[in-house]
Amino acid sequence: MKTLLSLLLLASACAQPATAAVYNLKIVTDASPDYSDLNSLVRSATSKWQTPEEKCWAMFYWNHIARRQTAPMMLHGLALTDPIRQFNDYGYTMCSTISGINCSIWDAMQLKPKYWDISLHTVPEVEYGGRWHMYDNSMSALYTLCDGKTIAGVRDIGQAGACEASHGKVEAGHIAKYHCLYATSPHGFLSGADTIRSVEEEAHCFNTNGLKFRTYFYDWDRGHRYILNLRENESYTRYFHSLGKSPDYYVANEGKDPEKANERYRIRGNGVWLFKPNLPADSMSLTNLSALGIGSLAPATAQQPSEIIFKINGANVITALKVRAKLFRKSDADAVNISLSTVNGLSWQQCWSSDAVGEQTLEREFVPQVNGAYEVLVKITLLGRERGMDAQLRQIEFETKTMLNSKTQPKLMLGKNSVYIGAGEQSDSIVLWPDLRGTNYKAYAVAETNIKTSKNHPGYMGVMSATKAKEEAYVVFRADAPRDITRLNYGGRLYNRFPGSHIDFFHSFDDGKTWTKGYTLTNTAQPWDVIHYETVENVPSGTRSVLFKYSLTSRAAGPDACSLYAVRMEVNHQPIQGESKPVQLTFNWSERQPDYSLVERSYTELAPALPHRFNINVGGADHPVVNWLKVSALPENTKPGYSDGKDAGGEKFMPRWQSIGKNLALGKPYTVSVPSGNNWGAGDPEGKKLTDGVVGPPYPGATAPASGLLWNKGQKPEITVDLGAAQSCGAFRIQVGAGWPWWDAMRGQVKDKVEVLTSDDGQSYSSRGFFDFNLRWKDLPVNLMWPDDETFTGQNFELLLPQPVSARYVRFKITPERTMTVSEVQALDFIKYEPFDLRVALPPD
Repeated sequence: MKTLLSLLLLASACAQPATAAVYNLKIVTDASPDYSDLNSLVRSATSKWQTPEEKCWAMFYWNHIARRQTAPMMLHGLALTDPIRQFNDYGYTMCSTISGINCSIWDAMQLKPKYWDISLHTVPEVEYGGRWHMYDNSMSALYTLCDGKTIAGVRDIGQAGACEASHGKVEAGHIAKYHCLYATSPHGFLSGADTIRSVEEEAHCFNTNGLKFRTYFYDWDRGHRYILNLRENESYTRYFHSLGKSPDYYVANEGKDPEKANERYRIRGNGVWLFKPNLPADSMSLTNLSALGIGSLAPATAQQPSEIIFKINGANVITALKVRAKLFRKSDADAVNISLSTVNGLSWQQCWSSDAVGEQTLEREFVPQVNGAYEVLVKITLLGRERGMDAQLRQIEFETKTMLNSKTQPKLMLGKNSVYIGAGEQSDSIVLWPDLRGTNYKAYAVAETNIKTSKNHPGYMGVMSATKAKEEAYVVFRADAPRDITRLNYGGRLYNRFPGSHIDFFHSFDDGKTWTKGYTLTNTAQPWDVIHYETVENVPSGTRSVLFKYSLTSRAAGPDACSLYAVRMEVNHQPIQGESKPVQLTFNWSERQPDYSLVERSYTELAPALPHRFNINVGGADHPVVNWLKVSALPENTKPGYSDGKDAGGEKFMPRWQSIGKNLALGKPYTVSVPSGNNWGAGDPEGKKLTDGVVGPPYPGATAPASGLLWNKGQKPEITVDLGAAQSCGAFRIQVGAGWPWWDAMRGQVKDKVEVLTSDDGQSYSSRGFFDFNLRWKDLPVNLMWPDDETFTGQNFELLLPQPVSARYVRFKITPERTMTVSEVQALDFIKYEPFDLRVALPPD
């Protein structure tokens, strides 16, 4: 069987200079971090912050946006914890998944992590400032010590304690109950979780008797990077929404669309690559080919097969590949076949064979053959029995679908957006990422000795190990490049426990005659969960093939002694040489109008050279809905600039940080003019719910009505709170939810009305205005963790006054337009908003 290298070396003399390509393309805005690789993510999200605490908060914030709490994405038998692969392509994580991701990120930030299993939950910890701090990106929750500033550690949160917040009362789980930064209130509910979750439940999770520090385990992974290469006749459009629900639009998660578990999250987007190669210039390799004219190829010699190979890069994970072609076969004795390889040509799968005579137009989509890959080789085989020209490839083009995480794509915000288009090192790449379970790795391996693998990952240890103890076990992988290799990066996730065991990395540039050791792991101390990658740059000139050997040696056999979780190998090689072409970039978005309708607009920029920076100004009443982003090197007629010729102008949007003053209504008596209904547990028999300081959950339904009072349309209750004495009131709040329907304030759906009136004597009342139930994304403070489904159906709405007013009595006059619930009413001395720059750093030039 011919290897890819032998095919490349047999390239026909008919090959023409390839057209231009740009490699490692990067498109970043200042509205979201750079997810190209782990170092870029850390730099873009944290480099403008000074202290470890600020940096960790920034990563916490962006990780809240980048994923959702749902069935975790399972790849190669493990929940996916590689931050870059997860954030670019998936976004489906559970508590253990995002805990492992955080451990991986903190390690890259040169901070020490810990991994904890607690009661029915998993959380990570990070060390800085001389102590440990817990960041729960699963529930989007942070807790402080009683000082209100220091992020608490795992052991702090469930301990018994007391402070002014609990009026000196000692309670187990004091920190969880009173000092959650992202809860609706003390004794309230998490604001950024996947469902209704009370801080009381969280206190039970952190019960000191249920804490299990996994001293030996991080549950992490890394090594993936986002590789976006663009050829002259190619374009890639990333849609920030799903394009379909059939299997050609997703990588299955244990047999199902990963979106199916929680469609309300709207995580999955899709990308579409279009590549129409010039023949033969844009082929990767040619064998026994003759050019018959512009765009037509045929065997140079009859009775000998000719081969044309094309490389398809996904950038995001590939879900389907459609081939459109014009082919010719003169007789049944001639042959035209299509084969695919997802293992860099080490093996091929014939997927189509012509059964027609004459010119044939082919349109065939391949899904299972390519689904889950990032690189696909397409081989066209032609055989003319009597004459070479009796079998021909006359035209071909490819349409590749990908799957992407819509939450992490380059964003646009209201106002001025800075956009960066750049390119990294101009080298092409080959990546091998074998599944080590069972026999799955064998498609990538060219040699092995004393190796055994499990059908399923055993859990807290690797899956590939030695069959026999005291004998070297190794597996060898091969990568062949079409041009000279310039650099290697290889490694993986390792488990080394038994005393005297070691794991070694080797590489060879002479087909295994000599080996160079790249790395050795001899440490058998905990944690037995090690990630290491080795970079090799001193590659001999003219090298086009490399072998990688992973060697395990131990006095005990089995995965619990010495084993591999996962391995990844990347080979960089010289690029296609050609005249550089401008890169064309188009953003398409819909601007939100005052009435919540959407107006579609777009902007196109032509980058004559890289790096290139420019601005996009977005109008409307709120942050836009970004529809798609297209990058192209195709000759297109799209006119640069705004689609409607109008520049909306505007300054860079500045987020805000919210500070909340004292609740003057806390514990104060009140009257209600219309008694509450008792549907679904609602009601107020003791007359204390509305000022007890416990704000209801951000989600409606289920147990939410039990947190408050309930009224129906047609009833017009008035809630009057006696503050006990005249107070200076600067703001008011009311937590409004629903029995049904569950209107979303972020879509302008809430039709209920609540007016606030104040009085000093309880007789004469003055109106202070109505609550605005029409929320905008731009107005949300950055220190609010919004619910996973991005709806606001149970919100603590605010009414801020231009100037504080004196009031002893505060009346909330309610006009429900549905079955409506209220869990809390508040009068505050102030609510303050201050500018807060998220400090996203664009790549340096």
